[in-house]
Amino acid sequence: MPKESVPGDLLPQDASAVIGGRLGRRVAGRQRSPRHLVPMIVAMVLVPMAAAVLRQGHCVANGWNGDEQFWRGCFSDLPAQYQLAGLDAGLAGWFTSGQEPTQMPLLSGLMALLGGFVPADSGWLEATRWYFVMWTVLITLCVVVGVWCVARTRPQRLDLATQLALSPVYVVAALLSADPVVVVLVLAAVLAHSLRRPTTAGVLLGLALTGHAWVGIVLLALLISSRRLGCREAAVRTVAIALGTAAGVGIVLLVLAPEVVTGPLISWWDESAGYGSVLRIPGLVGHALPGRTVQVVALLGWLGAAAGAVVMARRAWRPATWAQVAAFAVPVVALTGTAVPVQAALWVLPLAILAGVSWRTHLGFVAVEAVHATALWVYIGGMSDPDVGLPAQWYAVVVLGRAIAWGFLLWSVWYTPVDNPVARPQAPFAPASRPQEPARS
Repeated sequence: MPKESVPGDLLPQDASAVIGGRLGRRVAGRQRSPRHLVPMIVAMVLVPMAAAVLRQGHCVANGWNGDEQFWRGCFSDLPAQYQLAGLDAGLAGWFTSGQEPTQMPLLSGLMALLGGFVPADSGWLEATRWYFVMWTVLITLCVVVGVWCVARTRPQRLDLATQLALSPVYVVAALLSADPVVVVLVLAAVLAHSLRRPTTAGVLLGLALTGHAWVGIVLLALLISSRRLGCREAAVRTVAIALGTAAGVGIVLLVLAPEVVTGPLISWWDESAGYGSVLRIPGLVGHALPGRTVQVVALLGWLGAAAGAVVMARRAWRPATWAQVAAFAVPVVALTGTAVPVQAALWVLPLAILAGVSWRTHLGFVAVEAVHATALWVYIGGMSDPDVGLPAQWYAVVVLGRAIAWGFLLWSVWYTPVDNPVARPQAPFAPASRPQEPARS
């Protein structure tokens, strides 16, 4: 008798993509379809986002001020910027105030726009609450759309969308800044590119590029990955439209309010090593880096990220997707940056999940991020009360451990192309299957 071949996949094709278990034989076919499962996955976002709001409970009740917000772990840059940057003047004030915001134009403009909707007759605490609630609603919508984009981009791996929907990273970092707006633009651009809509993808990436500089390495990852995927023309068109969109927005803003464009650049050039960066470790132990060393290392980090993306795309066993190359390059840019804030996990993790990392890698990464966030708040609070705060040397140890955890994430992302399906046109070049043995009498 001929030997029976062992199936390559131990799970049935109709396995539940949401939880990973086997569906019953009597389940209707429509209950297995993405159309039925995706709304349920998207609704799961409310679980971690509700926990993120509960974590802000003390500051919502008493205000985001003093060291208490650090001891309670409810600090958020959104109400802090509303209080310090004069965002109550709205978008008109953003154009005419003459101030130099530290955020790039997309984010600083959105923050000013929402600030204009705060009721004018509100007191200080009530106005801050209004502002925080509006951003909470907007960020939740961004997370919902991001999960939907991942589900549409990888319909055969709805477990990835489930990972993103239930990720504890939202509890740690979602409500700290306006960065989820940039993240959802990038995820929407990946979806548009997968649907062969390079113009839409380019516009989305161009807008995202006006919100955060790390989007630039995502553009480069698209060009690098397109060589083996056979979509170079569409990739070049997408990148050209993205750069044109970002340049057009920048030129208009330079004419109307140049400080909103130059402000973030000046702030970056003048800043020293910030929280979370390994470049801050020498300063934490009493030997701060001199001069412009931080900026030079950050620029070299971009070159290292580009080189790493090229090597990964060329040496991958199977053609790496855009998300996989970007998920490898973005952490390198972040790690070598002048600062690696708590919300940097939001830049990295959605791309890593879209690339195909496991739940184990995902949860381990978030656990380290939670430890770092807690250590950071206790360290900052301890600057005014050293007796109960975290010493600088111990915070340096936490930062180093966090960098090692990011290294494990890079290692995991490096091997994700192994699981990519082989493209049909490459089938003739696949290794020939072993001939079956003749039947024995």
